[in-house]
Amino acid sequence: MINFSELPKDGIKFEQLVRELLQNCGLIVHWTGIGPDGDKDLIAIETAKGPIDKFERTWLINCKHNACSGKSVSVKDLNNITDACNSIGAAGFLLICSTQPTSALVKRFNELSKQSNIIFNYWDVIEIERRLYFPESFSLIHRFFPQSYLNIGWKIYNTFSPSFWAAKYKDYFVYLSCRCAHVFPELTNIEEIIKIIEKIPLPKNGAFEQHFVRPRAIFFDDKHGQFTVFIDYLISENESLNLSTIKKKTKEFMVANTNLYFHDADMFSNCLNWCVSFKECNQYDDKFNVDNGLYYEPYIRNFQYGTQRDSDYDDYF
Repeated sequence: MINFSELPKDGIKFEQLVRELLQNCGLIVHWTGIGPDGDKDLIAIETAKGPIDKFERTWLINCKHNACSGKSVSVKDLNNITDACNSIGAAGFLLICSTQPTSALVKRFNELSKQSNIIFNYWDVIEIERRLYFPESFSLIHRFFPQSYLNIGWKIYNTFSPSFWAAKYKDYFVYLSCRCAHVFPELTNIEEIIKIIEKIPLPKNGAFEQHFVRPRAIFFDDKHGQFTVFIDYLISENESLNLSTIKKKTKEFMVANTNLYFHDADMFSNCLNWCVSFKECNQYDDKFNVDNGLYYEPYIRNFQYGTQRDSDYDDYF
């Protein structure tokens, strides 16, 4: 959990955080700077592509940082917001606050949306935190919340592409990739996938010769709403005769877990495609490492684009 009271009370850092977060979402953001700004904290341009041409929508962004006091944002904290939107030709007003709006303010937003052609919406602390857990924005946690960052299990590193990341979670090293930039799901969804992987039944043969299942990469295809999960199943060279049995049991488990369910306002699921490689290894070798670079380096492009490693290497479920 992120502690927003790490940000100074004056709200400047909070406004900078919001600016970076909106830019990571693909918006063009203009910062009005420090000092009296007529409630025009930020102006954001949202660009979308329609079936005929591109179109733009201007948002007036109002930042309220009350995390240190815990105070909710009320109706009286926002003055003449409709006039403020009209003055700059904004099609939408977005309140972004480090606590939450009062129920009266939410009701007021709904009323204003019905009375005018302007969209009124808000991001509360829960929504901001959710968006910070997307890979493209995760580095902002380290930058703005150094203490909270120490308590988070994820570490995200940039690579050479805006839609490809290297990540550390628990004791796993995993590549995360998506078909289009800015559309990778939040990391809590990836945690659910890893929970499934950790439930794969593994026999334990002894103190040294064990079975290891290691996630290598997770690719998200936003167009079709599905994940491709690359896994290595490491077994001892001494168990090659049992490989067919191991594959059969693993396949049964993976086939039974090909959907990832989410419970939001409307329940939906994403399809899980499993690419599992069964690899024999010498666990007595001094150089043995379950996350050896040889398990990653030859397949970087497969991880980035979600393509099967090769027919001899992967079992595809």
